[in-house]
Amino acid sequence: MQDRRFSDEELVAYLDGESEFAAVDQIEAALQDDAALNKRLDALRIDLGALQDSFELLQPSPDAIAALPVGPKAPVKRPVFAVGMAACIALAVGFGLGSWSTNQSPSGWVEYVAAYQALYTHATLDHISQSPEQLREELGRVSAAVGKDIALEQLTALPDVEYKRGQVLSFEGRPLIQLAFATPSGVPIALCIIRSEDVAKTEEAMATMRLEGLSSAVWSDGVHDYVLIGGKEDGLVRRMGQALQSMQI
Repeated sequence: MQDRRFSDEELVAYLDGESEFAAVDQIEAALQDDAALNKRLDALRIDLGALQDSFELLQPSPDAIAALPVGPKAPVKRPVFAVGMAACIALAVGFGLGSWSTNQSPSGWVEYVAAYQALYTHATLDHISQSPEQLREELGRVSAAVGKDIALEQLTALPDVEYKRGQVLSFEGRPLIQLAFATPSGVPIALCIIRSEDVAKTEEAMATMRLEGLSSAVWSDGVHDYVLIGGKEDGLVRRMGQALQSMQI
């Protein structure tokens, strides 16, 4: 039996004990006879363990906490745990450690995408196997969320990668779609698209950079903003970005 019912976000929420964000009863029932789902859950559990170790290394020491200013005018900052530890870690990494090869600063949604992609491993996509009909139906639903009409043939025509799935995410209440690919060796690469908030925005040429240590490219057609991210093959991401632009995805 192949697992296609639960998103990574639901499974992470399940592992974090965030029952309001996960269909706990359905997941536990599916785990009884779904080998693919068990494999996904094991991979996510390993990833979260490693992230927790990294997060603990970022915690301030007692001496550093004691040195913070106190009093009515002292700024107080507390982390907000909205969807569990994994999301908090992703945002901490994304907003603090992203590196760029240009002098420009990333916009908030690009940081969000980079932090999310940094959680991906080879095991994230290797269980996914959908028929062309399933991929086409899913792509139609997903691309419509940002007002686009993307043909499956455009994505499957890209060399050196296999199109795996599409999903709808959100950033500050705006639909954000992710189209996921995998290289022959299993490296996950994602194309994320969001409608631009600036109605007067003009087309922006593609810029390549490293985000979260991952090869990345960002551009805009004036209506939609794009980020392509994944792996460490800068040349591959650059070629993919150029091909996607030429197809006017």
